Amino acid sequence: MSKFKRLSIYIKPYWSKMALAMGTTLLLTLTNIPVPLLVKYLVDDVLAKGNWAGLNIVFFGIVLVFLVKGGLSFLLTYLITFLGQRLVLDLRRQIYRHLQRLSLSFYDRERTGKIISRIIDDVDLVQTLISNYIITIFTDVVTLGVILFIIFRMNWQLSLVCLSVLPFYVINYRMFIQKIKSASQRTREKMDEILGNLGEKLTGVSVIKAFGKEEHEIRLFQEQNLERFGLRMRQGVLNIYLSSTAGLISGLGTALALSFGGYQVFQGALTVGGLMAFYSYIGFLYNPAVRLSEVNSMIQQGVVSLNRIFEILDTMPDVEDKASVILPRIKGRVQFKNVYFGYSPDQFILKNINLDVHPGQLIALVGHTGSGKTTIVNLIPRFYDPILGSVLVDGYDIRKVQLNSLRQQIGIVLQESVLFDGTIADNIRYGKLTATQEEIEKAAKTANIHDFIVSLPEGYQTKVGKDGLKLSVGEKQRIAIARAVIADPAILIMDEATSSLDSESEAQIQEALQRIMKERTSFVIAHRLSTIIEADLIVVMDNGEIVEMGTHSELLAKGGLYSKYYEEQFKVTTTLT
Repeated sequence: MSKFKRLSIYIKPYWSKMALAMGTTLLLTLTNIPVPLLVKYLVDDVLAKGNWAGLNIVFFGIVLVFLVKGGLSFLLTYLITFLGQRLVLDLRRQIYRHLQRLSLSFYDRERTGKIISRIIDDVDLVQTLISNYIITIFTDVVTLGVILFIIFRMNWQLSLVCLSVLPFYVINYRMFIQKIKSASQRTREKMDEILGNLGEKLTGVSVIKAFGKEEHEIRLFQEQNLERFGLRMRQGVLNIYLSSTAGLISGLGTALALSFGGYQVFQGALTVGGLMAFYSYIGFLYNPAVRLSEVNSMIQQGVVSLNRIFEILDTMPDVEDKASVILPRIKGRVQFKNVYFGYSPDQFILKNINLDVHPGQLIALVGHTGSGKTTIVNLIPRFYDPILGSVLVDGYDIRKVQLNSLRQQIGIVLQESVLFDGTIADNIRYGKLTATQEEIEKAAKTANIHDFIVSLPEGYQTKVGKDGLKLSVGEKQRIAIARAVIADPAILIMDEATSSLDSESEAQIQEALQRIMKERTSFVIAHRLSTIIEADLIVVMDNGEIVEMGTHSELLAKGGLYSKYYEEQFKVTTTLT
């Protein structure tokens, strides 16, 4: 009930339509009352007494009832559809807004397919629950109340006979409902697993083909779907047991009622028409009881989906944006003071990092994979917060300024550039949504990509395809650079931006980067040491610590770890030459 109470918050803005739906449901329930009474009148007063004029009353009465029922059903269906679709719209918007607020650590832990499953499948299940079942429950509860009142007024003895089977419905429900809930939970978890694997394998389809593992992946996918098939079948069989047993209980109650009612007709305590009317009302009594058993299984699936939705909404970002201070236009000074960081408090990835970078400096970070280079630069835009120590930009502790005011002044170019499906202009403009065409072209020229773009038949309106698949790696990288610089950031971060490029593309990007880095504080993570020789400061990382700092010539003169890296690369280059 706590989950549904929380869900009601999303329905509250539409309380007037919900109230109208409930009122329509009540009126629709009342339309079930006249027909059995008209049947009783037909048998006892029209046919038995030869009152042929009464046939007109029966005919027009039934036609009128069904006309009213049809109009009310149309209105109720419209209201339910509206409420269900609005719920989907509001829930998905809320979840997506919350996902955008969550820290990168959340996405490090959760698989993309699992997140998508909750946004799409779980929200759809909740919408189905609201649209198809919540109103049904209300209708059935109202129907039960009205019908109980009517049948007790008609014949209290026969009514007690009908009610004698109701405890069996409760027993039946308690026997199966927990098993159904457990099966629903396992089915949803299996679907998460399938979607997670599917997302990974479709993204890495080139690796699958390169190693000729298509049949292997088909077999794994089939095995996962067979497991889900088994879980769905168990869930379905449990639902069938629940509803079939409820149907048997209804049959037992109907048989008892007709037997006792027939006895009362023989005794003269009940008319034939009265028994027929009572039999009609029994359907309105037992059918809701059966439906409530079936609906409860759907409710359990809905509860599972609600739990999964609220699990995401209850996940708090590790990096919270609660500061009210707006960071002004910065010059680009960056300081790390006694910084310790780890993805878990008991295991530090960065240890005692102290670094003071002045505006306009070019800082190069070097070291083996896993030494902490990327982690350091991820702390600057506050993708993560240090466990100990602080990171300052222009003297401001970045935990005490609004995130947007910080990140809008930082440009980032990653090793693998991500482009979104759309035009080239749209992808460049993503760095500054208000950018004019002139600004877009200026950024493209700075990134050495303008001439290539205008050579295309559609120029800047060329569709890049999903994730830039129509472009080469170097072309995507230069568009990503244009996107990074269009907002004129004071700090530029490049995480091995040229490591996967051929020599021609690297030369073009290096030329672009030299123009871009002028008068900006730049952090470069470089694989090729030849690209950072001119850096103002080279920071050598090893096992999460800064072990050396200095210029290229200073570090070579020390003969330390940097000198060793440089000699290794020089030997490899000489050998290849």
